[in-house]
Order: sequence, then structure tokens, then C-alpha cells
Amino acid sequence: MKKLYLEFLRGTAAIIVLLYHCIEMHPQGKGPKHFYFSNWGTDAVIMFFILSGIVINISESRNPKTKSAFIKNRLLRLYPQLIVGLLFGLIVLYITSAAIPSFWTIVGNFLMLSALKDYMNNIVPSFASNSPLWSLSFEMFFYLIFALTIGRFQKKAIAVWFLVSLLALPFYYSKLSVGAWGHLFGVITFSSIWLIGYYVYEYRNYFYADKYTALFSAGVLPLISRLHLSTIYYDPAKYLLFAAFAIPFFRYCLQLPKQGKQIRLYYLVIPYLVLVYIVFNQPYLTFTSFVAYSGLPVVLMAICFMLGLLKLKEKAIVFINNTGKILGKYSYSIYVSHYPVLFACAYFFHSVGLYLLVSLPCIAVITYGLENWLQPVMANFFKKQKALFMLEAPGWIGIEKLANAS
Repeated sequence: MKKLYLEFLRGTAAIIVLLYHCIEMHPQGKGPKHFYFSNWGTDAVIMFFILSGIVINISESRNPKTKSAFIKNRLLRLYPQLIVGLLFGLIVLYITSAAIPSFWTIVGNFLMLSALKDYMNNIVPSFASNSPLWSLSFEMFFYLIFALTIGRFQKKAIAVWFLVSLLALPFYYSKLSVGAWGHLFGVITFSSIWLIGYYVYEYRNYFYADKYTALFSAGVLPLISRLHLSTIYYDPAKYLLFAAFAIPFFRYCLQLPKQGKQIRLYYLVIPYLVLVYIVFNQPYLTFTSFVAYSGLPVVLMAICFMLGLLKLKEKAIVFINNTGKILGKYSYSIYVSHYPVLFACAYFFHSVGLYLLVSLPCIAVITYGLENWLQPVMANFFKKQKALFMLEAPGWIGIEKLANAS
């Protein structure tokens, strides 16, 4: 059974990315995004990384797989829709008269070796018409390394991986971090964020947090993402701090029994005040934005308190669960398909109303088709191929494997 709070978070993150890009691709200018939505898209991607680590650990704990089975499972989930997203991106580049990437850039994108041009060192740049797919090259790296750890000494191997990801952090900022080396240091350092998610579930019985501590933790995250620890936009150190501060929130969202040591609210107050002081002394936010982000943790707790006072808590939980069932299912399809549609609509429609009226329904239809048509078709195809292979195996071995599979 899926964790519906986590599914709700995954779906919400996909919607945030969609809304952010709607504003970013605004045909009449960037509008208010720098004041109200700056960083929200990246925050959502980091949430995806943490969630991925949690969900993979949950899945593997319940249904352990061999190395090859794990990779096949991940490829089957990611690759069919990724291919559609990339092809769609190329078509959009063509119809909008944009520059078509080189042959090797196209190959690199299909091999999940891309990263954002001008923001990250890369082997090949992501397509301008579907740039969010850069994160999938990172995800696939996480999966490959995780698959290699599967076995008797997995816990030790993952601990070494986490240590290496931390040790690689200084190299990410060094002169060595260029081109392919830069991409390698990037995926290694960002894997620490994924591993924090993995460890949240791994050590779930050693700590817990109540709802107010969890909401306070979540409310601090946008403030952390607006820190400027370096001149690099995608700063792994900043997002490592982001992931660490999110631990109480994600532990609560697991909705598991309270076990181990409680993370109390006052544990977070001093780190929060330090963050407020640092952000206040940075010249990057308007005073209004600073007040909004600094006050968000208290606002979230107040909303939770009012829901209880007005006896709306149960309705809120039902809403989260019901919405999570839908949003979680379509989150990946939304992520893969939305940007090419917005890219094309921003080119052809200069009216904001028409831009939204055309793009959003198109995204909804494509998302529905990817998840409810393409994904089942591909899954059934490979399932039949596997069954056929087993039948052709010599002797009773093939029959026995087929019986076990069914």
C-alpha cells in the first residue's frame, strides 16, 4: 500500500514545478516570478530527490530485488515516458524554429547524461524545450549506484557511498569540476540528498516528530533554499542543509508509529534563528519576501492549529489522502510532459489567457495518456517478453519459472 502523504507531496511537487514553469514561460515577460516564485521549482526537484530515496527504500524493504531486476524495474518506469518527453522536445524545437541540438547531444540526452546548460557542468546539455529532464540523469545515477550496493553488505556500501558523496562536495566547487568531471562530481554530491531520504526510512524507528515540529521543519525549507552559500545556483551544500532540515517533516509524513527519540520543536528554533539572521543580511530578498519566508513556519503551525480548533482536521486528512491517490499517480507524467507544451504555447500564443487555456488542457491530456496508456502498454509488452523467454527455457526450468512468475 502506498504512503498517501508521500504521494500527496510528490504530486504537489510536480504541480509546483508546472506552475513555476507556467510563470517562467510567460509570453509577456517574467512577471512576478522573481519575487514570489523564485527557487520554488528547484525546491520541488530537491523534494523529488528526497522522496525518491524514501520510496526506493520502502519498495526494496517490502519487495527485495536482484541488481538486474531493480535496474529493469527502474528503466521500465522511467524510460518509456522519458523517450516521449525527449521526442516531444525535439518536435517542439523544430516547429518553433529553435536550434536543433547536435547528434551527440541528442544521444547523450537519450542516454540520461544531460545537465542544465549554464547552470551545471555537463557531458551534454539538456534540451531547451524540455530542460527539467536534467534531474532524471541524476535519478538514474542514484539508481545505478544503489543497484550496485544490493547484496549482503548493502548497509556498509551505502554508508561508504554517503561518505564519498560528502567528500566529493569540495571538488564540486573546484577548478577540477568542468565538463564530464563536473557532471560526475555533481551527481555524486547530489546523491547525498537522495541518501538522506533513504536514511529517513532506514532509521524510522529511532526517531519521530509531532505534527507541529514537522510543519515547522517544512516551513523553514523555502528560507534555506534562498540562502546564498556560494555563487552557484544549484548549490549542493545548500540543498544538503535543506534535506537535513526536512528530516522531521518526512518522518512525520511516513505516518508510522512513534518510536525512538522525539525530535522536539525547540531543537529547531536556534538553527532557524541563525538562518533568519543570515538571510536577513543578504541583499537578495525584498523585505516583504523576507518577512513572508521567515514567518512561514509559524503560519503553517497556526493553520494546523486552526484546523483542529474548527474541527476540520479529519476533512483535511481525507483531502490529502484522496488528492494523493491522484496526484501521486500522475506526478512523473506531469513532470516529463509539461515543459514542451509550455515552450510551444509561449511561442505561438502571446495572450496570457490563450496561453493557459491551450497549454494546461494539453498537458492534462498528454499526462493522462502517458500514465494510463503508454505505461501499461510498455509494462504488458515486457511482461509478455519475459514470459515468452521463460517458456523457451530448456526443460522444466522454464515452465517452473513461468509458474512462479504468475
